[in-house]
Amino acid sequence: MAMADTDRAGSELLLAVGNHLAGLSRHHELMERGALLVGLVRTVAAYRLLARGAAPPFNPGLVEVPAGRGATIAGELYSLPSEAVAELAGLVRPPIRLGRVRLEDGREVHGYLCDPEATATGRDISHLGGWRAFLAAGPE
Repeated sequence: MAMADTDRAGSELLLAVGNHLAGLSRHHELMERGALLVGLVRTVAAYRLLARGAAPPFNPGLVEVPAGRGATIAGELYSLPSEAVAELAGLVRPPIRLGRVRLEDGREVHGYLCDPEATATGRDISHLGGWRAFLAAGPE
């Protein structure tokens, strides 16, 4: 997979933490829009990661929480043409939305967020550190 220069003109950065990760079911949505991998990153400890759904296949949900109540969550950072970010925002459906996510390195980037109301029906998997770790653990 090609690595991007983070200063690519006319581009925006987008964080993938769930099914948009390389090799997973929605990754093609990024690749079809010219995404280039910038690198592996982690969020600040102000998020919780949920496994949403009653049974497999589960869907991920990254929820922002008050500082000190979250965990750092692993993800992949992509550079995309600016217009692609708007296209991707049009593809998501509630409770998922495109918003701003803070990274450990101080950057704030676009990312897929889950509305807090979804926490009532999602299982908190933050302790695993990321969606790939959840999948590797063999979702119940």
